[in-house]
Amino acid sequence: MSLPAVHEPVSTASPRKLRAWIPTLLWLCVLALFSTDTFSAEHTGTILWKILHALFGTRFNEQIEQIHFLVRKSAHFCSYGLLGALAFFSWRATLPTPPRWTLRWSLLGLLVAMIAGSLDEFHQIFVPSRGPSLRDVMIDTMGGIFFQLVIALWIGWRDQRTAS
Repeated sequence: MSLPAVHEPVSTASPRKLRAWIPTLLWLCVLALFSTDTFSAEHTGTILWKILHALFGTRFNEQIEQIHFLVRKSAHFCSYGLLGALAFFSWRATLPTPPRWTLRWSLLGLLVAMIAGSLDEFHQIFVPSRGPSLRDVMIDTMGGIFFQLVIALWIGWRDQRTAS
């Protein structure tokens, strides 16, 4: 009589699935850095002024505050949009299904961007040179939605092009 074979539990997290999360996690680390005093409006404003002054002289001195505001809000939009896109591809590798795009992956990617944006603003409560902003969370969310739409349109366009 032979003893039954003892099987070790099979890990559902394959190395490929874990590797798929590396870009998302690295970008989350970059965003955490952006939430520090180093990237406060005071510091980024000085850098932006130096760049504009070097490129255009005093031409934009009167508009520097508006330009600075637009640069910072565009950074929110793009940074969290990119996070949502990276999370989309991480979820796609983690929860594979036959289509190349699913609403599930897109919504999960958007959720990652929204949660990270909310936690970023919460963190800024504790940074003296920063402050929380619901408007920034909304901008982060809009960036996430935009990037998810771009992914859906791009994949749909590529699938349609290869089907013809």
